[in-house]
Amino acid sequence: MSAQQAVLTELSEGVMLITLNRPQSYNAISRALVDGLVAAMRQAEADDTVRAIVMTGAGKAFCAGVDLKELSAGDDVLADDDELQAVFSACSKPLVGAINGVAVTGGLELALHCDFLYAADNARFGDTHARVGLMPTWGMSQKLSRIVGINRAREMSLAGALIDAQTALDWGLVNKVCSAETLLQETLATARQIAGNQTAAVSGIRKLVNDGWQTTLAQGLAIEDERSRPFNAAQDVSVMAERLGQVKKSNR
Repeated sequence: MSAQQAVLTELSEGVMLITLNRPQSYNAISRALVDGLVAAMRQAEADDTVRAIVMTGAGKAFCAGVDLKELSAGDDVLADDDELQAVFSACSKPLVGAINGVAVTGGLELALHCDFLYAADNARFGDTHARVGLMPTWGMSQKLSRIVGINRAREMSLAGALIDAQTALDWGLVNKVCSAETLLQETLATARQIAGNQTAAVSGIRKLVNDGWQTTLAQGLAIEDERSRPFNAAQDVSVMAERLGQVKKSNR
């Protein structure tokens, strides 16, 4: 399977839909899938008409982790994976995950690259690094604890048990649980809402939140003040008033 077949892209209404497309292997991470995902993320980043991204999986799973068949055949599917990490780190556009089934180990790490997640009611999440005998290299050890709390992260990573969608919602790992039938529709609707907002403001707010998350509260507030004041001062008041009118109208 080629990289173009392993990862599909579709652009509509400012939203790029990226689909992991190896359903016969539960979208396990292969060399082709890694290459396809790198290409898809670069495509989304380079296209100015893309204002939000949704990532999901084809079939019954989001991603079941590394393809063990490729690994056992001697193919190091994670060799030179710095390129994959680089495209996610460089992504300047909101990325929403639609988790349509299992997201395990490498699959969960892919999900954690998203800004937030929606999940199908049959989705399950887990970190089986310890059960397999590996250590994480895609940020699991740091990101998971910051989202669900250190004790829950330790339980997930040390025990290696999977949690269901409702538990993931209760723990703050996902923002919303949907039926499997409506998951993609609801995720795309939120992404279109993001895409319809002022692009520079969306990008700036996202970066503010992400950068501030890595600092103290005082440092984060200073960053907000430093960036927001000149940005706001440069905005056209008449355009702002028009957009505010549209917001009020839509909220009635």
